[in-house]
Amino acid sequence: MQTQQRVRRRNRVYKSLHKPLTYLGVERTIFYFVCVGAVGVFNLFESLLAGAVVFVGGYAFGRWITNTDPEMLKIVGQSERFKLRYDAGKQEIPAVEVR
Repeated sequence: MQTQQRVRRRNRVYKSLHKPLTYLGVERTIFYFVCVGAVGVFNLFESLLAGAVVFVGGYAFGRWITNTDPEMLKIVGQSERFKLRYDAGKQEIPAVEVR
C-alpha cells in the first residue's frame, strides 16, 4: 500500500470582508437606531440636551456591542422566531425528534 501525503489546503482570508461596516466605530444599523432615537427624544422633549444625552448613551452602548460581538444583536433578534426546545420551568419531558 502506498501512503498518500496529505496536502494542506490554504485559503486566503481578507480582513476587509469580515469586518463589520461601521460609522464612527459603531455598526451601521445600531448607529442608525441611535440617531433616530436621539432625534425622536429631541422632538418629544424639545431639548437639545436630552437628544445629546440619548445619542451619547446609545453611541457608548453601540461601541461596546460592536467591540464585543457585532453579530450579537442580530442573533438575539432572530432567536425570538425559534421555538424553545428546553424550558427548566416545565416538569414534563420534552419530545425531541432527532433526524
